[in-house]
Amino acid sequence: MSTYTPPLSVIFVWHPGDAKTVNPIFEHCFSLLSRDVNKPFSRSMNMPIFYRTTLKKGVPTRIEAASDKTIVFVFVSKEFSDPLWTTYIEDIPKQDNINVIPIALEKSALNFSDIFNDKNFIRAYEFESLYINDYLFIAIAHEIYRWALNESFDEKAVGKDNAIKIFLSHAKDGKNGIGLAKNLKNFIDNSIMRNFFDATDISPGYKFTEEIINSIKGSTIIAINSDIYSSRYWCQREILCAKENDRPIIEVDILEDYEDRIFPFASNVPCVHVQANDGTTKSDLLRILSSALLETIRFYYSKLLLEEYKREGWIKRNTEVRSRPPDVSDIEKILYLDNNEIKCKHNHIVYPEPPLYNEELSFLNKIGVKVDTPLTINSINLSCQKIGVSISDPSNEELISIGQNSKHLVQLSQDITRHLLARSAILIYGGDLRPDGFTQFILDEAQVLKTRMQSRCSFLIKNYIAWPIYHNDTLDIKSWKTKHRNVAKMIECSYPDDVKDLIPSVDYFLPPTNIQNSYVWSRCLTEMRMKMIEDCDVRICAGGRHYRYKGKMPGVLEEIVIAIEMERPLFLLGGFGGVTSNVCKLIESKIVPEELTLDWQIQHNFGYKQLLDFCKSREPKHAVNYDSIAKLLKDANLRNGLSMEENKRLFNTPFVDEALKLILKGLSSL
Repeated sequence: MSTYTPPLSVIFVWHPGDAKTVNPIFEHCFSLLSRDVNKPFSRSMNMPIFYRTTLKKGVPTRIEAASDKTIVFVFVSKEFSDPLWTTYIEDIPKQDNINVIPIALEKSALNFSDIFNDKNFIRAYEFESLYINDYLFIAIAHEIYRWALNESFDEKAVGKDNAIKIFLSHAKDGKNGIGLAKNLKNFIDNSIMRNFFDATDISPGYKFTEEIINSIKGSTIIAINSDIYSSRYWCQREILCAKENDRPIIEVDILEDYEDRIFPFASNVPCVHVQANDGTTKSDLLRILSSALLETIRFYYSKLLLEEYKREGWIKRNTEVRSRPPDVSDIEKILYLDNNEIKCKHNHIVYPEPPLYNEELSFLNKIGVKVDTPLTINSINLSCQKIGVSISDPSNEELISIGQNSKHLVQLSQDITRHLLARSAILIYGGDLRPDGFTQFILDEAQVLKTRMQSRCSFLIKNYIAWPIYHNDTLDIKSWKTKHRNVAKMIECSYPDDVKDLIPSVDYFLPPTNIQNSYVWSRCLTEMRMKMIEDCDVRICAGGRHYRYKGKMPGVLEEIVIAIEMERPLFLLGGFGGVTSNVCKLIESKIVPEELTLDWQIQHNFGYKQLLDFCKSREPKHAVNYDSIAKLLKDANLRNGLSMEENKRLFNTPFVDEALKLILKGLSSL
């Protein structure tokens, strides 16, 4: 099996003493470079983003190059006077495919230039504090573009060639269009933005010469859509030239009153709205430039990613890949005339997620051109397959140790949901219905998918809920269940008979506030998990917390154990931390991690020993034996259709797309 290598990943590094300053910056960059978990099927690049920091003394996990190119942004302050941290930075591998960019949070940080081989710093302390997130994102995204995603891909731009070329397309006889174009150009030319952008604005009276065409060919286009923009011939020419030459484009909407016809070729691109008639603010200008830069790197990153998928065989080699969905302007690139006969240059086109509605692409389907995203390439049909998913957050400390946050797990759960449901599988999940919990994200994803894929399934997800959790529904949860009833079937599992005598009233919620009640909860959770996994054809597990759980052992661990005992095919995604990661380590090394031992569990879970003693005295067969669990895991037959080498990749990859492809490969072999 060839080894999948993502084209690019980004790592942010900061000392814990700078966390208060850096966390908002990281969150801002993460939200723009990664997919928004609150917007299912949002059109974004979903670039792999990680970080390195610590909660305590010491240094983070060592940085390794897992991608074709890895960019490391290091936030530097006086905290780097700690020799452990300077050594940590110096130990980052000196490889051509790793680029370390220092960011000075304060002027004194420049004194550490020697540990960065005298590289130029991004000087965050010089940025206006009110707009620090915007300025830093532009500086960071510009480095990503310059080093990994520029026009030639393999060359590092230097000097003035650093700047992203911007072509300002606007009506030359409209006050607001001209005004915004001038404001943007002045802002770029007369501020620190000149380091990142090179703006071209064609003045009135210029002819549409080869020089202008060449300028468009090498630029990102900012189309300033005023009331008269679409009716102007030269504006249409500029857009058509940009589409013909496959350029990144964003639209800036400054409509004041009315536009009688939107130029159709100016669509199918991101759009930013600003109030031009009230005067353009600095915030507006930064938003426009951030959007232009974001679309530029999304445009090139998407192409690199799809080409890597072709190399791996996930997309057929003769497929045409596009950086945005095809539209009417692409007809000339798809069709050609041969002796008065219209023929197709490309019979199959793949573009980045998410998929468009079928109706929007019918004009291509009718002439025999198949159009897909990686999601809709149905290499396997999972109709009637019932696939269980166990995903939950590890502790915050563990997430920090692997450079991830809870959103990584949410993105994983959403992507698994999307790819399995798109192939007609039935998803089985067992989780409570907390606001912003995994169940909510999964069902929201299924709701959008059902509409977009026009699925006629009566339900796509079965969600198992243990007694007495469903007796604690709030009005919000009842409304939420009602909202999702067309995609989810809620299965309420009753208590096992052996604890009925411990339940005061079976019709009311029982809080786990003492050992006896906790025992009842543990038995009910085990009962639910047994029924749920018995209903599954396959299980997929990731994450899982080691402590603060409600059962007789960590929930994901119990589900893994039950799946192995029931001989269900099992996919273990260890690259996302938690219990699953430790199970993968045990299977791979045959060494038991301390987190999977009785002593560690008792030490880290208050009242756990008392619960185990109660289990043993009440019914010995329900007692927990960690030695037996370890032996079961060491000898586990995963039955998942993957080789041991492929399973090791699945055990360790932090990349969602690689994990998904391994899962789909295994499923196709079952």
